[in-house]
Amino acid sequence: MSFLFSFSKAFSQADSAAYNFESHIDLTYKVSAKNDSLKLDLFLPSSVAQEKKPLVILLHGGGWAFGDKELESIYFMRALKAQLLQNNYAVASIDYSLVSDSVHFPTPIADCKDAVKWLYSQADTYQLDTANFGIWGGSAGAHLAMLVAYSDADEFVGDKQLAAYPSRLNYVVDNFGPTDLNKLFKVNLNGVSTLMFKLFVRKLYDIRNNLTYAMTGYRFKDEKDKVIAANASYSPLQYIDENAAPTLILHGTKDRIVALEQSEALSKVLDQYQVANELVIVEGGDHGFGNIGNDKTDELVSKTVAYIKQHTH
Repeated sequence: MSFLFSFSKAFSQADSAAYNFESHIDLTYKVSAKNDSLKLDLFLPSSVAQEKKPLVILLHGGGWAFGDKELESIYFMRALKAQLLQNNYAVASIDYSLVSDSVHFPTPIADCKDAVKWLYSQADTYQLDTANFGIWGGSAGAHLAMLVAYSDADEFVGDKQLAAYPSRLNYVVDNFGPTDLNKLFKVNLNGVSTLMFKLFVRKLYDIRNNLTYAMTGYRFKDEKDKVIAANASYSPLQYIDENAAPTLILHGTKDRIVALEQSEALSKVLDQYQVANELVIVEGGDHGFGNIGNDKTDELVSKTVAYIKQHTH
């Protein structure tokens, strides 16, 4: 059984404004194929306890193989949670299956989609406004968030008990997420370029080989064509059409893990389909924005919350 408790907290922010909220920790939203309970945390603003609350779902990063739903260790995420709660938004942070030698895609995507469906199923219990669900993700979490937001209802189906519920989202906020996995993993390098990659960026070369197997279940050395096909099928760019969710994109110019070009390509394709989007280029920002300082981070969080408000009916 899931461990559940509720309580109220008041936090003093830099502007001395306090806010109260109710926490529901470790709610089980599904049981995985390996019989593991997948959980989420749900935070509700206490100030509007009798009103239906718009919901923002947060997906953590960690290279698909690491990380969890804990929000307090990363300044951006805890600042985002605080600002959303202060603006009377509910916040859900979810765990999903991490890839490994035995867990591959599309399992994490299906998990994230099932978490959205479960939250729809519990909307009356927690007074959630089903007309105003949106999603935010960072890095690998942004990649998953885009796939959830852009894919059709019949794609990445997981728990059959949740199949009847929608996964509709009003918007997606993408913090430096990969949009083209084949370009991310440099799968199309020629022989000389691959040799240089192996010699001079050995750590990244090894990570690529190990991570692509964990994600796809195929060995890059022996099954390159299958890896390329799988990567394409799990790349958000492949799911964009005129019905794609409006998208806010944030990306730093000094990101050495996911190139800024990934977000520029996303914005270009969204433009081609006339999908509303905004690309915010963070000058000097690295992957995770850990190097830009809290004041600049607060500005980005405020911009994110303003965007979410614009897409709340």
